[in-house]
Amino acid sequence: MLLKNKTLQFTLALGLVFVACSRPISGPSQHQPWSVSAAHQALTTESEWLNTSRPLKPEDLAGRIVLVDFWTYCCINCLHVMPDLHRLEKEFGRDLTVIGVHSGKFDNERDLQNIRAAVLRYDIEHPVVNDAEFKIWNAFGTRAWPTFLLLNPEGEVDRAYSGEGHYRELREDIQRLRKDYAGKFRSDPLPTAREKEKAPPSLLGFPGKLAYAPDLDRIFVSDSSKHRILGLQLDGTVVTEIGREEEAGAQDGGFAEARFRGPQGLLYAEKKLYVADTGNHLLRMVDLETGRVTTIAGTGAQSVGAVRERSLQRLPALQTTLSSPWDLAFHPDKNTIAIAMAGAHQLWTYEISTQTLNILAGNGRESIDDGAYPDNSLSQPSGLSVFGDKLYFVDSETSSLRVLEKGSIRTLIGTGLFDFGFKDGKQGVARLQHPLGVWAEDSGVYIADSYNHAIRRYDPATGLLTTVAGNGTRGREDGPFEQARFNEPNAIVRVGEKFYVADTNNHAIRVLDPATKTASTLELRLPSSAPVARPAEKLPNLKIRERLALAAGAPIPWSLQLPEGWKLNAEAPSALRLFELKPEGASLLRAYPRAELLAKQVSLPALSAGGRYLLQGTF
Repeated sequence: MLLKNKTLQFTLALGLVFVACSRPISGPSQHQPWSVSAAHQALTTESEWLNTSRPLKPEDLAGRIVLVDFWTYCCINCLHVMPDLHRLEKEFGRDLTVIGVHSGKFDNERDLQNIRAAVLRYDIEHPVVNDAEFKIWNAFGTRAWPTFLLLNPEGEVDRAYSGEGHYRELREDIQRLRKDYAGKFRSDPLPTAREKEKAPPSLLGFPGKLAYAPDLDRIFVSDSSKHRILGLQLDGTVVTEIGREEEAGAQDGGFAEARFRGPQGLLYAEKKLYVADTGNHLLRMVDLETGRVTTIAGTGAQSVGAVRERSLQRLPALQTTLSSPWDLAFHPDKNTIAIAMAGAHQLWTYEISTQTLNILAGNGRESIDDGAYPDNSLSQPSGLSVFGDKLYFVDSETSSLRVLEKGSIRTLIGTGLFDFGFKDGKQGVARLQHPLGVWAEDSGVYIADSYNHAIRRYDPATGLLTTVAGNGTRGREDGPFEQARFNEPNAIVRVGEKFYVADTNNHAIRVLDPATKTASTLELRLPSSAPVARPAEKLPNLKIRERLALAAGAPIPWSLQLPEGWKLNAEAPSALRLFELKPEGASLLRAYPRAELLAKQVSLPALSAGGRYLLQGTF
């Protein structure tokens, strides 16, 4: 849907209630006999759809300019093209119909509820069909993720595109079709029902990674889909918010002004928190003493391909493009940060003292070759952990656990891009499924085996992989390890005698106690020590409610108009308060002084697009 202006939903409890609205887009007559093609029929052969009120039919697509996106949510390349899709959808509005065909690589990705979680996580609003058996994929002869097909209004494939970096071509081709078929294509809405409108509220949104600050006794969480970093006490109390909930961006500044985009990896040392700002392709540094966020590596643009020449070392950090940095670890010393550069299938390093970047491992080819650089190859490294002089990492696309030692890589578990499963044992027999997190210590190497919904343990002494908790099925259950259930855990860290796990699709932090062999859920809470102003729940004199849509981003003057002959009593306890409505409750933004109320002229502060607000007064 194309919104002409940024609007927000606003509830005014003084008798006016404001609702976001959009202007219908005019277009050609929608009563022409649109013809159904074989492509339309192929796209609607499956019955499991997301973001729609019913399964789409061939006639729903007939007469439209359709962009088909073949994707699988594990694939970093598929994630890289999502900003392009968002831009195209925003620019062309109803003139362009985007259909996502999810042809899952991993078994876990063929489950509709797991795809739904990905749709929510990446803010996808267009219709998505579950192509679990690859029927649609095969009908179009698709060979790679991502692949785009552009259909003209007659249902013919106008052009196909494979891989990343096709935004300009797509835009030009869509403009051409729109011009060639002016007045001859449909732009009426599809039967949509967005998944995000059905999702229950939660304090966390797909938490990605964790870092423990021992001197602060605090856990930091990358609250990825809400684009912020949270600091938690061990009892679950939120004590720090860096960035703003659900406001993506790349700004530096104070904690309230700074913005992130889908942050993942976190690394703590000496009152500084390093952040892999994945969606922005940046490395950020949070100074917890000064309360400032600074960009230390990357330009904000995504690098194209991998840096393949080892001679290209000591690259100036702020002049070098990155590609989806996913995790961080100090290696080989506290002056050097190893970076899991998932988008380039490489490991890089950032030298703090020189502010330069270097290539550590990975020739850029997506594979699973061991040895020294440039002979070694990686496949979307997503989790790092150091123990001694060894850098352990999980390569998610090859479902493998690997280690870098003395400049050479050795694979401990895993054999190939399409070799995955849920099985204990030694190398060649044991199987993981798209692991994303790892923690190495003297008792073993612990793995967040994401798509198996389990925590695994690798014993370096015996080479044996075993299951600690979880049984390969999605769920959310506490209790003994053998009964515990997770939903795509992404990270695990040791805190004292326990392990903390980012249980990503459950929007939760789980706690594993090896002593009792039980799992529990950390109860998250906002600080309760400070007095909290809350909106009144009962308004006995309120007789009228309306909803208004107001422009965001600028102050809004507001006046109180009273019936003729009426006035405010200067001695009465008049009050006017503005609240922001969030899933976890109402937050007081401003309480207006009585002098402003007596003048009957107040100003609402600049409000955020998409926000919901409550203005409540007593006179």
